[in-house]
Amino acid sequence: MERGRFIVVEGIDGSGSTTQAKYLCDYLKAKGRECYFTAEPSTGPVGKVIRQFLREKGEKPQLLSHILALSFSADRLYHYEYEILPRLEKNIDVISDRYVLSSLVYQGLDLPQGWVKEINRYAPNPNLTVLIDAPEEIASERRLKRGSEPEIFDKSDLQIQLRNRYLQLAFTAQAIVVDGSSDAQIVSDRMIEAIKQVLDF
Repeated sequence: MERGRFIVVEGIDGSGSTTQAKYLCDYLKAKGRECYFTAEPSTGPVGKVIRQFLREKGEKPQLLSHILALSFSADRLYHYEYEILPRLEKNIDVISDRYVLSSLVYQGLDLPQGWVKEINRYAPNPNLTVLIDAPEEIASERRLKRGSEPEIFDKSDLQIQLRNRYLQLAFTAQAIVVDGSSDAQIVSDRMIEAIKQVLDF
């Protein structure tokens, strides 16, 4: 029986990863594929707790980092087993906005990289990871426009560090890097063309 494809879209906050993940799902549907969009943190019980953490300042940031890292890894396993895998087994493509690479980038910023990787070792690899790369000045403008509640990672100097880490670690996930600095439709076209070079679309 055929199995769906699991594709992850990554990027700093405001890069357009969520928009592009949804565009990709719409593209696959237009091609006659069943497709399901999802995101991390998930809507599961641990994911809801994570979202609360992300909106707190945190008096003990180092402790918060460990809690977040462990919470993300737990949420990820729940997400995969109960939301992603059942659909893949039904030959439904799944597009996730964020996955393991996010933890390696965000939590790995101030925690040992090896430890973050170890606690995520049970998360199955996706078929493909796409990194939407955008300069922080552009990402910052997009975050302001969407008007959502600020989160603990939204500071510009931190986002610059995170972008650098994404670019450094993209090769470890064999990720395709797509220039996300243009209009959303142009970025989508670039992304689709890049994916076609790797997967049968």
